[in-house]
Amino acid sequence: MIALARRTLRAVLAGGLTAAVVIGPAGAPAEAAVAAAVLVDFTKPIRTISPADIGVSITGYGEGSYITNDAKHREHLRKLGVGRMRMELHYQEPGNHDSPIICGGYKCATEVSGDAWITAIRDLGAEPVVILQVDGRQSAEVNRGDAVALYRHFAATGKPVQRFILGNELNCACTPDKPEMPAGEYSRRFNLIADALRAENPAVKVGGPATAWNDLGYIRTFLEGSRDRVDFLDYHDYGTGSEPITDEALLGSVIRQYETDIKEVSALAESVLGRKVELQIGEFNSDFDDPDGHRTLTHFNTLWGAAALGQMLHAGAGAFQYGDKNGQLGLTSTKGEGGIPRSEPLPIYHGIGMYTGEGLFRPFGKTVVQASADTDKLHVFASDHAKNVVLVNVGADQVEAGLTLTGVTAGTAAVWRSTQDAWAPHRTGTATITGGKATVTLPPGSVTTLVIDQQGLSATYYDNVDLTGAMATRIDSTVNFDWGQGAPHPAVGPDTFSVRWTGKVVADKAETYTFITTTDDGVRLWVDGKVLIDNWTDHSKRDDTGQIALSAGPHDIRMEFYDRGYDAIAELRWSSPSIPRQVIPADKLLAG
Repeated sequence: MIALARRTLRAVLAGGLTAAVVIGPAGAPAEAAVAAAVLVDFTKPIRTISPADIGVSITGYGEGSYITNDAKHREHLRKLGVGRMRMELHYQEPGNHDSPIICGGYKCATEVSGDAWITAIRDLGAEPVVILQVDGRQSAEVNRGDAVALYRHFAATGKPVQRFILGNELNCACTPDKPEMPAGEYSRRFNLIADALRAENPAVKVGGPATAWNDLGYIRTFLEGSRDRVDFLDYHDYGTGSEPITDEALLGSVIRQYETDIKEVSALAESVLGRKVELQIGEFNSDFDDPDGHRTLTHFNTLWGAAALGQMLHAGAGAFQYGDKNGQLGLTSTKGEGGIPRSEPLPIYHGIGMYTGEGLFRPFGKTVVQASADTDKLHVFASDHAKNVVLVNVGADQVEAGLTLTGVTAGTAAVWRSTQDAWAPHRTGTATITGGKATVTLPPGSVTTLVIDQQGLSATYYDNVDLTGAMATRIDSTVNFDWGQGAPHPAVGPDTFSVRWTGKVVADKAETYTFITTTDDGVRLWVDGKVLIDNWTDHSKRDDTGQIALSAGPHDIRMEFYDRGYDAIAELRWSSPSIPRQVIPADKLLAG
């Protein structure tokens, strides 16, 4: 982590320096609600992401409380569900490969072995990312030898580490006793180490320069010197530090500056390399110099974390929060900061959790889509596959948000929320989507995640009878089709096609349900993983049935169908002691 200011004043000047109270004190009366128009277009993808795009730095600064030995801290990180965990490791004695592998951060816990750190990261379901030492106090050859030996050490366990960042914040005197390194010399060492690691394993991914901010001159020199050796770019980007940025600017123009910075660095990389390169923010938090904790130890950091992470994902970068344990900058409390018990979540944990779900609700989907609001007090981010919408109200007013959703006609959205009085995500109800529109009330200073389930079932249409050659996907409100001798979709031909419908069926009561398929030709049906109907044969129109006892609520359902000539019919009905035989209606089917 850096110890000096790293962001420029562009965002501050854009946002102004007026003091503004963005979040009122707990219990303060809310202002009258203001209206806001929110547009989400699920048909316009921005980028594809994965769980690996949300990460955290493991610091080793837990004062005896680490992922290796603190069950409470470890369980919170498991629930958070990030995809990567980044940590600096090196030999205790550079050049001596018989010395222990230890945490490489300044004054971190050297009594914990490198093997214990990597094992703990993997046990939490994350991919380890190791920062290797590039240090001017040693020769380039020592740095290279240590990197190769460290790689071999973990490879010998049968689980090699395959993603490395070379060096850390060498563009400044940010770490005591570690000298700055000119970009040209850094590039030279990067090349030596990258070539040596790839000689061990061509699948290794290597990135840098891990600058303390988006230092464009340093990054350019590095790219020009290392070119094809660069698998990904890494730099750090905190909201503020010693600069005089107001809370209002930090929650507004500074958040939006991430988009500008990321696109600027990405464009620079493409202009130098002639190709797009993966980009990650190796460290982020709202404020690395917050003496009174009014940002990092309050709900402010939940808002900031949710808005900043959403902006980075939208702009094209992955992001590592800094860090899991480091006083007020941690994900959980180190020693009771802000009155929060040791190893319990700090506010930014929940800002990230509004995307990952914290094990409570479905995480943000794999496709970031276009989303916007007509007020700068509201940050909006949305995903498809699956459909979630995150709304961050950074203003002091309650907002009545009118949502227009392109690509969703009808459905329901579970409403999960983090507020000043209750930081942890909690379910506050359900929003109904009708005609592609919904209305949601957003309290002042709140983060709201809408977990959308569309009415109907997700349908995949294949241009073969064996469920191969997927040609089209859509939401079918019901399964009630008689296509005759035609095709169900322009992308597939008649007579030799198949369909798979998936989603959930909602039972209003706990009772035994009879499911009835009417098909021509083959059909299979599963409910909660149990095969109820299996008639995967050529046949003329006929009914098949199966029964299952269901509790009230949603249950997994999957139906598969193929047509091999002549008429094509696929219908799905149910009945129960309280329901007469009927096509299962759209409001009892959720596509997810």
